[in-house]
Amino acid sequence: MDDLWGYKGKVVVVDGASSGMGLATTKLLIDLGAEVYALDVKEAPVPVKKFIKVDLGVKASIDTAVAQIPGQVRALFCCAGLPGAPFPDADVIRVNFLGHRHLIERLVPRMQAGEGAIAIISSLAGAMWRLHKLSYQEFLDTKSFEEGVAWIEANGEKIKSVQGGYAFSKECINAYARSKAVELARLGLRFNVLSPSATETPMFHYFREQLGEVLDQYKMGRFATAEDMGQPLVFLNSAMAGFISGQELQVDNGLSAAMEIGQATT
Repeated sequence: MDDLWGYKGKVVVVDGASSGMGLATTKLLIDLGAEVYALDVKEAPVPVKKFIKVDLGVKASIDTAVAQIPGQVRALFCCAGLPGAPFPDADVIRVNFLGHRHLIERLVPRMQAGEGAIAIISSLAGAMWRLHKLSYQEFLDTKSFEEGVAWIEANGEKIKSVQGGYAFSKECINAYARSKAVELARLGLRFNVLSPSATETPMFHYFREQLGEVLDQYKMGRFATAEDMGQPLVFLNSAMAGFISGQELQVDNGLSAAMEIGQATT
C-alpha cells in the first residue's frame, strides 16, 4: 500500500504543520514514510525530518525557510492560515494567499515531472470566486509579493465587498489554483484544492466568536475533525491521484449538496 501512496522516503513540505489540519496531515505522512519538512510559527509536536520556523506573512521568512529545504520536493501541503477577525484583513490575505503563492512559486522548480504535486486548503467560504473574480483579477495578476501587498493596501473597499479578508483570501486561492494547475500540467505537475466545511481545530473558536449559533447551520450531523481533512489532503498529493489536477474537493459531509437543493440542515 505504501507504493500506492508514493511518499516513502520522499521529501514533502507541510506548512501549518504544528496544529489542526496541518498536524493531522503531518502525522499521516510520517506514518507513510515521508521525510516531512514542517513549516510553522511554532515547533511541530511530532518527529518530523526538520522543523523550520516561518511566518507566511513575511516574504524574507519564506525565502529563508525555502533555503533550508534540500533538493527535490515530492509534494507541498499548504495548510497554514488565519481566520479573519480579530486579525486585520491585510494580514489574513498576506498569510492565506500571498505567502502561499510565493512559497509555491519558489518550490515548483524543485518538483519532478510526473511526480510533483501541490494541495492547498481553501474553504467553502471561497465558493463564490467565479462571481467576484473580475473585481480582483488585477490582484491575481500581480507578479510579486510586494506588488500584492501594495494592491491590498490600496483596495480595502474591494476586499470588504467580498465579505472581508478571510473569504477574499479563499476566493483568491480557488481562482489562482485553477490557472496555476493549467500551467503546471504542461510541466507534468499537479495542483488541487481542498475546501473544508467548519472543522474543529484550534482556529474553530474564532469562527464561533464571529458567527455564534449561525455556525451550526454549516454542519451535517457534526462538525469535521482535523483528521477528516488531513486524510483527503494526503490523497490529493498521492500517487493514487496521479491524474487529478485543477480540482476543488469539497469535504463537507454533503453540506454543499444539501445547500444546492435547498435542504441544508444541522
